[in-house]
Amino acid sequence: MSSTNRDYAVAELMACVLAREFNDDELGAIGAASQVAMAAVKLARLQHAPNLSTISGGSGAVNSRLPYLLKSAADYRNLFGAECRVSMEDTVDIEVRGRCDWAAFGAIQVDKYGNLNMIGTGDYAHPKLRGPGTVGLSLTGAFQRYYIYLTHHDRRILVDKVDHISGPGFVDGSPERDKLVQPGAMGPCLAVTPLAVFDFEASSRQMRLKSVHPGVTVDEVLGKTGFTPIMPDRVAETVPPSATELRLLREVIDTAGVLRSMKH
Repeated sequence: MSSTNRDYAVAELMACVLAREFNDDELGAIGAASQVAMAAVKLARLQHAPNLSTISGGSGAVNSRLPYLLKSAADYRNLFGAECRVSMEDTVDIEVRGRCDWAAFGAIQVDKYGNLNMIGTGDYAHPKLRGPGTVGLSLTGAFQRYYIYLTHHDRRILVDKVDHISGPGFVDGSPERDKLVQPGAMGPCLAVTPLAVFDFEASSRQMRLKSVHPGVTVDEVLGKTGFTPIMPDRVAETVPPSATELRLLREVIDTAGVLRSMKH
């Protein structure tokens, strides 16, 4: 999608949706290709969560104060103005002990239970598409909650069952998952795409269509999703960026227009 007939880009809308979820005094972790998540963190700090802390995966920057947006949290320019840098070993230690309130992840495949695949598609030995590997996604069972963000919405990405699980969500929806995770690890709570926002229905633990973005129809979302999500009685429209949110994104956070340049 593009921002045609709207005064905002879809990636800007997605950043606003995530920013509204992050709370003051929390500690979050964000992965590598994370323009949307990094913008969301910066926006939340300016709006309502000044004491929100984050670890930028790869670079190890804690609370980066870089005055513009980068395409990756692994970029070492994130160390500009950071409170400190933690090693990868310490980052994993912090995360696996359940000290992070949330994390934000992308994936090459996501299924209806919020399982994430970054390994590849097709047969493991002879994949059709090879991904970067499990990276930090194997720690999804340690975070109190985690958010999924996708830069494309397609049936090949949102699938009924991922080819490989590199980041366990609710696995198959059974209670067995709860015996294997850190106490208090609630699993995936939200998935944000260029077309819609999904949450997870409590009993089935499957994705539920929460809202569609302005200008998008429910039928369009269903037609581009590789499974049938749980449908509420009423599907809301995603709240678009406010004038204040857009001003902060464009004049303070993303002056180079990284979000506006993203293709969906």
